[in-house]
Amino acid sequence: MLNKPFTIMVVAVLLAVTIAASPAAAQRQHGSTPVSRTPAVNPLDAIGISQPESIRSILLLYLAKSLPKAKAAQLENEVRDHPENIDSRLSLIGYYSWNGKTAVDRQRLRTHVLWMIENHPEHAATAEPALRDLPDDPEGNVEILKLWTRNLETRGDDFNVLKNAEKFFFSKDPGVAEKILTRLHQKEPANREWPVELCKLYTMFDIPGEENADPAQTATEAYRRVLDMTLDPRSRQTLAGDMAEADLKAGKLAGAAALAKIYLLSPDRSAVQRANTVLGRVALRTGDTAGAKKYLLESAERGAALYISVAGPMLVLAKELLDKGQRDVVVEYLQICLTLWPHGEDVLHIWISEIQNGRTPDFGNIGN
Repeated sequence: MLNKPFTIMVVAVLLAVTIAASPAAAQRQHGSTPVSRTPAVNPLDAIGISQPESIRSILLLYLAKSLPKAKAAQLENEVRDHPENIDSRLSLIGYYSWNGKTAVDRQRLRTHVLWMIENHPEHAATAEPALRDLPDDPEGNVEILKLWTRNLETRGDDFNVLKNAEKFFFSKDPGVAEKILTRLHQKEPANREWPVELCKLYTMFDIPGEENADPAQTATEAYRRVLDMTLDPRSRQTLAGDMAEADLKAGKLAGAAALAKIYLLSPDRSAVQRANTVLGRVALRTGDTAGAKKYLLESAERGAALYISVAGPMLVLAKELLDKGQRDVVVEYLQICLTLWPHGEDVLHIWISEIQNGRTPDFGNIGN
């Protein structure tokens, strides 16, 4: 099944396409009597604007969900006569991904997907989920793997081919994806996309090919490798914190704690708050309530003053401690924040009063 496009830009273009392609729109454009004319290849052309190749691909794949069967048959004829009609081919891939039910549908889907990967691996569409995995077609997926492996061998210097190949191998073979990311970084060393993608890879799969029984050491080595790829000074300062929070979210507690301790040494002004918050949440999840209380108070030490004065205090650890019945330490934490966050004095007093009276305040989105 295809991933639905959720970005505002995609939704806006979808709306524009729907309006522009409607009969009412045609009447408004040409008068009360519809004008007979040759239809556009696809509805995207009706709005008269160009889209980036990646967005256009998503739209073609998504809009094909509602294609009539007769239209799909027409597109099959167009692709047979004009194999390089990529828009029609993508529409067919979308159509069969959404609506394919028979063995014939699965075969047609496989045919179009393999054609795209073999003939145009540089096209943005080949990185889309619908062209990475064929449902209920293990033999087709083996063929996709063979094609991408060959593309790396024959077109490994093509930047766009490398980008699309990385998306394919990310979950199929993280070791290959890691090597591709290194090559992409060499071609675009200032592009922050590559270290971010490498960070995601390590968070999900650890370091490919590395067998280390110590998860803290694994996390530290992963951080070192991503840091080597990160050139932006600000990103370098926050990297350990970003990776610590990602490991915490993934349940990799030892790695999260190790990275948070590295982050405490960063000159980033949010380090004291963020690092101690991660350490406290790890402590709670390992049964160390006393440690979590200590980290909550340390997150409001003098080094956090500049961050708290601007952004307000982080409250996620405070909320988790409240849920554990640790009301006194949360009140103490909020009282410390009174001196660090003067703009929030009124709301801090309200929260303190609610906690002291046995209620749990609604912290909203502050400090999450």
